[in-house]
Amino acid sequence: MQDKKQRPYAPTPYRASEDVARRMIWQSPFALIVSPGAGDLFEATHTPLYFADGSPECSCLIGHIARVNSQAASLTQPGSALAVFSGPSAYVSPRWYVEDEDVPTWIYQSVHVRGRIEPVPEGAEMLALMENIISRSETRIGGGWELSRIPRSDVDRMMRRIIGFRLHIERISGVSKLEQTRSAANRAAVADELERGTEPDRFRLARLLREV
Repeated sequence: MQDKKQRPYAPTPYRASEDVARRMIWQSPFALIVSPGAGDLFEATHTPLYFADGSPECSCLIGHIARVNSQAASLTQPGSALAVFSGPSAYVSPRWYVEDEDVPTWIYQSVHVRGRIEPVPEGAEMLALMENIISRSETRIGGGWELSRIPRSDVDRMMRRIIGFRLHIERISGVSKLEQTRSAANRAAVADELERGTEPDRFRLARLLREV
């Protein structure tokens, strides 16, 4: 019997469209990659995952981790994996609502990507993958640093210490819990309180709340 449960769980008002979820990945590429380990264990590592061609429409994510990482064994062979992307989040106090007072809540955005791992072989293909990852990272900050700027001996030493992989996307599920079940007045009040507060993501979340 096919399992039709929603993963990750999210009430209908909070489910993000695939286009929105892909844009969230593009904006916040730092992810938790989870894969099966030995026995009944799961392995997990935080690492940036980028769309291979730089476009949110791409069907493949690329990444790398340290070779000494215990998870490397499961990412150097084909198999299933889950990547979790965490966007902005913040606690909301009931006293912030202007039209009613309810229980506290947490607003946030996140994306789960399920797919198949394709290990990247050592040599020229792995070097090209790392050059791509560096290019995506530099583009995010408006930089232009390239791997060719350091001695080839240093590059070779780095390459021996890492493994690379592609995650071919099979399913993307996004959650965007931004007080959609509240009134516009309550969302605006929460946005105002966030901007006066200290939450790290307050300004981004305030903007998102006003766009709902």
